[in-house]
Amino acid sequence: MKKFITVIAVLAMFVTLAACNIQNDKETVLVGVSMPTKTTERWIREGELMAELLIEAGYEVDLQFANDRIPDQISQIEKMITGGAKFLIICPIDGSTIGGALAMAKSRDIQVLSYDRLLMDTNDVDYLVGFDSESIGKLMGESLIAGIGADGASADDPLYIELFAGSVDDSNTPYYFEGAMEVIRPYIDSGKIIVKSGQTELNEVATPAWDGMKAYGRMHSLLSDYYTDDILAGVLSPYDGISLGIIGALKDVGYGTAGRPMPAVTGQDCEMPSLVSIMNNEQYSSIYLDLDLLARYAVDVARAMLEQTPIQSASAYNNGVKDVPAYLAAACELTKANFYNYFSDADLVL
Repeated sequence: MKKFITVIAVLAMFVTLAACNIQNDKETVLVGVSMPTKTTERWIREGELMAELLIEAGYEVDLQFANDRIPDQISQIEKMITGGAKFLIICPIDGSTIGGALAMAKSRDIQVLSYDRLLMDTNDVDYLVGFDSESIGKLMGESLIAGIGADGASADDPLYIELFAGSVDDSNTPYYFEGAMEVIRPYIDSGKIIVKSGQTELNEVATPAWDGMKAYGRMHSLLSDYYTDDILAGVLSPYDGISLGIIGALKDVGYGTAGRPMPAVTGQDCEMPSLVSIMNNEQYSSIYLDLDLLARYAVDVARAMLEQTPIQSASAYNNGVKDVPAYLAAACELTKANFYNYFSDADLVL
């Protein structure tokens, strides 16, 4: 996959919505919202918010969660289609595996919005609303470099790190990883940073299903195989659930105690357990994504497409078959130092 950006001078608000909701004398339009799972806090929150906003706008909504099972998601989408959905918002478990359901949607002139994760290898997707995954990866890499103090290291006194990535069936994963490695790789090449395991390729460091327990197990193996004598300075992690698994393994062998400081561990999504961990000086950072804003953008785009209102797109992602017009929201790094720029003590569930 290759991304291209169409440069524009100013990114204005990309959609102008119709002045009023669907009129009562029109048939109610059904919108299907397909989310990947209920095991992650953010998908529940975003799915429910999109449903709420669509209902407020006068639409009927069929919201489904697929419980991390691709066959379940395909079945749910097909039932939305046969149930009369006129528009689909899909956050895929695996963006390349539901082409049959998408073709079924297109055969019935149902428009499809890909949410957060790009639907791959298909012509049957109309729009993407998500975050700029490569920029997020760069933020993770920069956060790790700052967290371990890599600019003060040297080839004579290097710092040791290990790398984790997300699930390879998620279209965002390569962007996160390559974005981070664009920042980290020069430090590896200069000898200031060493990945002692030698595991620096995506297929070596990926975490199936973004599973924190799998990250916990791999981190334990890395520690026992490579860090019985040397101290680990930092860990690149692309997601808070993975970060907490990593931190659990580190604490098991004594990191976070006197004389053995906790390595700088990155993350993403600012989930509550990680916010608490950051404030307790365990996890170093997370990437703050305004998930409510992203859900609102998705609803704005869906309404504009259904109501035939022009949409101004600033960028696009190539999904292997076509360039999918996209709106990419910004993200930022969150650490203990800037926590109160985004949250308050009242937001923490201790």
